[in-house]
Amino acid sequence: MTYARFLLGGAILFVVGAIVWWKWIEPWRHVRRAVTAIAAGRAPRRFLFRGNRNAQEIGLALEEIHSRDREHAAKINEGEFSFRTIVATIPDGLLVIDTRRRVQSMNPQLLHLFEVGDVGAGAMLHDIIRDASVERAVSHTLTTGESSEIEIKVARGSDTLNVSVTSEPVHETGDVRGVVLLFRDVTRLKEADQVRRDFVANVSHELRTPLSIFRGYLETLLENPKQPPRELMRIFETMEKHSNRLNLLVEDVLSLARLEASDARLHLEEVKVAECLKAIARDWEKKFAAKQIRCELAVPDDLPPIRADEGRLQEVVYNLLENAVKYSREGGSIRVSATRENSSVRIGVSDDGIGIAARELPRVFERFYRVDKARSREVGGTGLGLSIVKHIAQLHGGVAEAQSKLGAGTTVSVLLPIAGPSNGNGNSNSTAVAEITPP
Repeated sequence: MTYARFLLGGAILFVVGAIVWWKWIEPWRHVRRAVTAIAAGRAPRRFLFRGNRNAQEIGLALEEIHSRDREHAAKINEGEFSFRTIVATIPDGLLVIDTRRRVQSMNPQLLHLFEVGDVGAGAMLHDIIRDASVERAVSHTLTTGESSEIEIKVARGSDTLNVSVTSEPVHETGDVRGVVLLFRDVTRLKEADQVRRDFVANVSHELRTPLSIFRGYLETLLENPKQPPRELMRIFETMEKHSNRLNLLVEDVLSLARLEASDARLHLEEVKVAECLKAIARDWEKKFAAKQIRCELAVPDDLPPIRADEGRLQEVVYNLLENAVKYSREGGSIRVSATRENSSVRIGVSDDGIGIAARELPRVFERFYRVDKARSREVGGTGLGLSIVKHIAQLHGGVAEAQSKLGAGTTVSVLLPIAGPSNGNGNSNSTAVAEITPP
């Protein structure tokens, strides 16, 4: 009897213990494991806990919390990816720092601009950029909460870059929490602006001389209109000379402007070089005779045709001949040549004039550049001829080159591509649109 009671009591204890384990101990162990997994950033093995209603409700709540956490993490990752992508694709250098000037973010363009290696977050501003102007701009933005713009110079080997720096505050709850610095390379813009300034200054200078002469002679005629016939003839001849100079300048400036326009057009067709150059040489016979210049035409008849705008090609040769005649001595000689070079044809004009020093050659295609300014004024011209030649050659996909030796003459040539195979539509007079980069 006693033994039976002992067995019964043990059975009751076992059942009670199993119930306690199943309803109160085991469910909360699963709850603790789920909470630990979520805290560690892992997905729990399960959220449905049996045996205890409270544990089941907590499990469902944990499942919802975990689901929301994953959604938030996905959105954060997506935002971070978008931010990194945007920052990496910005063409300018970008740097974000906090109030202690510690780096929070940057893009590869910034590292490339300042030629520094990979710098991690937490580095100091002066570890990347050591420029007092940048430090002052940052201090101003942190102190006042206002943006500022400065320009600095960055050494890159033998070159110096002009870099525009914009400093913008980062506000949070009304306080300045950091600064965003944007670095933009404006070297090309500065160079283009300088070219524009030089161009305007040169045009103004070229206009001033003939206009001053016009004004002087007009004042003379107004004060004393009864000039001797010979003096009147001299005045009119001088005014006509400078009027022609003004007309040439205006024509060349307009021609250059059209060539530099983004919608510059060429009317391309197959041009037979030999026939074109022979016709131009005939047109120039009187000008050659005026200085007793002998013109030699060295152009083989079997040259392949080139695909070019014949009007622009004539303009190139006219400019080259004009320079050659102006700087050739009386009784000298000029040679017009054309030769094939691989898939191109080189058209050149050589003279036996005064020549150009080697240090001056790289600049002869610049607008208004003159090697000998005094002599250039004497022989006339606008100083734009070779610049026009260069632009026309570039529009055709070619190049302009100059070779010279001081005292032994000069050769200026253009290298233009040979006409390709027919496009099959039988129309060779098609119009092509080309864009060039201003010098």
